[in-house]
Amino acid sequence: MIMKITGAILIIVSCGMGGMLYSNRYIYRLESLKSLSICIEMLRSEIVYGHTPLTQASKTIAEKISGPVADIFNDFSDLLAAKKGYTASQAFQRALDKNSAGLCVNVEEMNLFKTMGKMIGTSDTENQEKSLNLLSRQLEVLIDKSMTDRDKNVKMYRSLGLLGGLGLAILLL
Repeated sequence: MIMKITGAILIIVSCGMGGMLYSNRYIYRLESLKSLSICIEMLRSEIVYGHTPLTQASKTIAEKISGPVADIFNDFSDLLAAKKGYTASQAFQRALDKNSAGLCVNVEEMNLFKTMGKMIGTSDTENQEKSLNLLSRQLEVLIDKSMTDRDKNVKMYRSLGLLGGLGLAILLL
């Protein structure tokens, strides 16, 4: 009887933890999008007001934030500094490909990251500012959607994991 109770407790705890881990995707997704939003604003400031070269601006951004988005900007800066003939777009795409596993974003949001990479360093300061402002507005819509998804799904998956484990434990007893 002790073995059954111990097994049931292990099942409940492990299913509950599984639900918590799965629900964390929504939290990390929102964090990634907020980090990108901060990066876009910092990049806009560096380009428009500081007239900072892209290599230095991306390195500064990477130092001021943390997480996978910082890794993207750090690798982007390193690729530009290496002067291996990459355009800014190619360097950003390579950095994004290298670090995309750490981002918990869906296809629509990954396309926004790719769009950002394609427009960085392709025009003058005024057009860069317009492009970054447009990108920022698009990102705000995705952040609002992500917040709604987080609020709805985190609680559901945590409860589902716990209740699923409880149901499974009852079935096995």
